[in-house]
Amino acid sequence: MDADFVTLSGSGASPRLGPRGGSDDEGPRDSVQADIERRFREMPSHATRSMVKNGGTQHPEEDEASLSDEIAQVIEVIDLTAPEPAAVARAPRRPREKPVKRNVEIDPYQRLDSYEYEYQTLKLGGLVEMEAVPRLRQASFLLIQDIISTDNGVILRGLPFTRTRNLRGQLPRIRNELVLMLEIDQDDHRSDEKQAAIEIPLTKVKRTRNFLVTNKNFPEHRFPHEIYRDTNEIEEKGVLVCRWKCRSVWSDATKRCNGRPPIEFEVSRITREKVPKERYRIPSSCLINAWRGGKIRGGSFIPGQPNDLRTTVVAVDGLEEEDDELHNEWIPRKPGQQYTFGDMFCGAGGASCGARASGFRITVSCDNAVGACNTYREEYKEAELHEQDMYDFIVSRQKSTEHVDVLHLSPPCQYWSPAHTTPGAGDEANIAILFACHELVKTLRPRIFTVEQTYGILHPRFEYYFNGLIHGFTRYGYSVRWRLANLLQWGAASQRQRLIIFGSCPGEELPPFPPATHSKDPDPDQGTRPYKTVRQILNKIPRYASLHDPLHSPHSLKGLTGKAPWNPDIPLSRTITCGGGVGNYHYSGKRAFTLREYALLQGFPLDYNFQRPEQMRQIGNAFPPLVVRTLYKHLRRWLEQQDRVYADGELSESDSDSDNDGGIQGQAEELTDDSEVEYLGKLVIDRSDSVQYLGGQYLHRQDSEPLTISDSGDPMDIDAATEDVHTPDICIDAVQAVGNDPFHPIQID
Repeated sequence: MDADFVTLSGSGASPRLGPRGGSDDEGPRDSVQADIERRFREMPSHATRSMVKNGGTQHPEEDEASLSDEIAQVIEVIDLTAPEPAAVARAPRRPREKPVKRNVEIDPYQRLDSYEYEYQTLKLGGLVEMEAVPRLRQASFLLIQDIISTDNGVILRGLPFTRTRNLRGQLPRIRNELVLMLEIDQDDHRSDEKQAAIEIPLTKVKRTRNFLVTNKNFPEHRFPHEIYRDTNEIEEKGVLVCRWKCRSVWSDATKRCNGRPPIEFEVSRITREKVPKERYRIPSSCLINAWRGGKIRGGSFIPGQPNDLRTTVVAVDGLEEEDDELHNEWIPRKPGQQYTFGDMFCGAGGASCGARASGFRITVSCDNAVGACNTYREEYKEAELHEQDMYDFIVSRQKSTEHVDVLHLSPPCQYWSPAHTTPGAGDEANIAILFACHELVKTLRPRIFTVEQTYGILHPRFEYYFNGLIHGFTRYGYSVRWRLANLLQWGAASQRQRLIIFGSCPGEELPPFPPATHSKDPDPDQGTRPYKTVRQILNKIPRYASLHDPLHSPHSLKGLTGKAPWNPDIPLSRTITCGGGVGNYHYSGKRAFTLREYALLQGFPLDYNFQRPEQMRQIGNAFPPLVVRTLYKHLRRWLEQQDRVYADGELSESDSDSDNDGGIQGQAEELTDDSEVEYLGKLVIDRSDSVQYLGGQYLHRQDSEPLTISDSGDPMDIDAATEDVHTPDICIDAVQAVGNDPFHPIQID
């Protein structure tokens, strides 16, 4: 094609542009760019073939990779060597200024303790109803932190709250239940409460409201129905209760102010430390007892302990003060003790491989793919593998009391794939199986769960499905955080964009995501290393491996024609899929990758024994074990920190951060006899104040401040109306905790 032309393709009627990028009308170059962008957005409508296969595959990431071909159809050649048209004059770009720091300190003379406004007394710690703020999910309540006198009048600064019904299904829609809305910048190390406050003028205030914050389970401290005539009066005068917060996190204020999407989201329960009044607090041990019967500090698997005792979680009894003292004391982990791990939709065991390498004990798993189960059964003889449909597994566990400490979920993702543009035969089944995750969490009751899913489910057209997924966890009291991550940053050797979700049960603190361990621009001070490269990974294959490894037969592969060699000293630029991946071939340009090479690039150990059938599909469907090892080493250390346990003279060999032996096995770490600090590889745990280092990077814990709430002006004793409702001290079904009184049904929005 002539390099002096730009061609837009995608349909038979594609316009052809004139020489040097100008149109037939010699319009400005910006119009060409706008037309390209418009046609790129409209690209799926011009596709002449289906971009997804009909069928029941669990992870068709190869269909996502095929989008690159569609992009190539939209923009074929853009000549960047031609001179700019003389008529085009670009205005200089305005320098981007850093936004002014929000919520600066107030001079003492400006601060007021109270203020009279329209026959109402506004006080610090009081809640007012205000005009809705659309960008904060229609937040219409403000908890007053400061009353500020300015030259332009009095303004209120405080924390915004919205009704749970405004979270579009992510939380149960229950009347007069509120959620705290927080917008957080990672480069601002002030507490959430300081940086996320907003300011409003007095003219936005409607009325004062009675309000409380609690970490107790619904429906404790809820408004009494008997004293209100109708729902309108409840909405306007009933007591408002906050049990949840919603955090949206940006990397910096500039991106937030410029309308860029957040990099992380969180919908989590209010913790006990955030509850300002003692009568509305409950120990975390009571919450975890009510949900799963408690926990075993250091892990539920203890060698030599009978199975019936091993799977029965120990409840923590005693007074609140005794409970605090018990959990503040560091204790040694018992010999061989491990946290238990369940792997649902396990496939060939990518998640199990990484979890075992990071020190977890695999106890239960489930999948229905024959080849994947053959492989899993061979590699994980200690696990209880269920080769059956997931719904059959759930039904079979209805009466089981066996719980796991950590659960991983990788539900099928083809319906949510960005490449899924036409209806498929298995769409309904794939939608339904997504919501099996809720029942799995309810059945196995993990302390922490993780979910790996395609990023396509975050598309606006799937909003109700995604929000329904989150709702299924929060309805049982689980706190949830999620983000879109390129798995290269956690040790993968190939590009892979995935949605990662962390969740924690009632009474368990929600763990953060681990910092990046690898980077394009590594910084030892930040604990990051260079991205893993193709050459680095494939050099681990012995020279004569083809003589004894049936998965590595490079000489038997058909030669490729027309493929250029490429630089192997970079990560694999395309995603490995269950078909190998569009455009993936050996860097010599002479052949395709062998199955063993694909497995290594996906993060499996060199000796991983894949069984027939569908070995390539098993490899492509897997959650990369190297990434899982990074995530689960972080989670194991988090649990040890929360349980305040330490290894007494022993450590799993997998704790090393060494990249030897395929990136999974490593050397044992050295221990210290220091009674105050324990070193776990690059992790430092200061037992005095719980400071953590993960991957060599310091995790800044922002200062936590309890919410300050003034005493309610309501003459009615709020507690008296609900004193018969308490969080139970025994393990019960979560549904039973949601008030079954037929005389006082739950009012929902």
